[in-house]
Amino acid sequence: MPAMERIGGLSACQVMIGRSQNGMVASITEKSLPRQDGRVFTVTGESSGIGYELSKILYGAGGTVYVLTRTQSNAKEAIKSIKKLFDDISHPTGDLGRLEFIHKAAKEFCSRESSLLALFNNAGVAAVKDTATKQGLEYNYGVNSVGHVLLETLLLPTMTTTAKLAPANSVRAVWTASILDADLNYSTSKAGVWFAASEFSKRHGRETGVLSIAGNPGSYVTNIWRTTPGWLYWLYRPLFCQPIHGAYTNLWMAFSEEVDMDGAVTGGMRFRMGDGIPDNGKICC
Repeated sequence: MPAMERIGGLSACQVMIGRSQNGMVASITEKSLPRQDGRVFTVTGESSGIGYELSKILYGAGGTVYVLTRTQSNAKEAIKSIKKLFDDISHPTGDLGRLEFIHKAAKEFCSRESSLLALFNNAGVAAVKDTATKQGLEYNYGVNSVGHVLLETLLLPTMTTTAKLAPANSVRAVWTASILDADLNYSTSKAGVWFAASEFSKRHGRETGVLSIAGNPGSYVTNIWRTTPGWLYWLYRPLFCQPIHGAYTNLWMAFSEEVDMDGAVTGGMRFRMGDGIPDNGKICC
């Protein structure tokens, strides 16, 4: 059963500051992130990897975090792990591979919350072969691109309302993209992520005040590799780092004052592993 879980924030999580994959200290981590009490976030793909680390940081900083996953059992295990530090959980439903579940999850979210500071379009699959979504879409494309486009579209009115009361450029949709050419369908779906984020900002950004931006967090030891060929995983494995550093990239995209609407509209940002820096119009590492 797919699941969207809500975690209500409590006390801050005290963890030593980490370093990015390139050896530089990440500028926004669980150590430096300000308190997020009263702020609402949604993270897709929370049950493991970058999404799990990101949810834990936001929740530990006092935020209310809604997490959307395809498998309820995986979500419960992740929540159980987080509950070793914190508690307070409830259970909506959702699945990025099935558009009807996205509608249901968004409707339930909007019935519970009237604000949303940041949507993290993080969930993803890779190299899933000969499989389609219920709507007949190629599976990588359906989950990585189309599902998130629908989710952001449905949550955009709530984010727009939030943006009217928040500082400029502070309400954001953060998309986890990639530059890895591991599989044609995967690469195509992630190209769609770059375009989707840019198009949301171009078409709706200045009107709504919601900034949508994509970034490549780097390569990490996560479950996304479970559907890729074994030889590919072991070829890249020496280059992988722990997913906490990918969470730092997402935190930078969500909270850095260096990110602005002009950069989001033009796609004028690039991102390094574990952090991000502006780069005059380039969107690759």
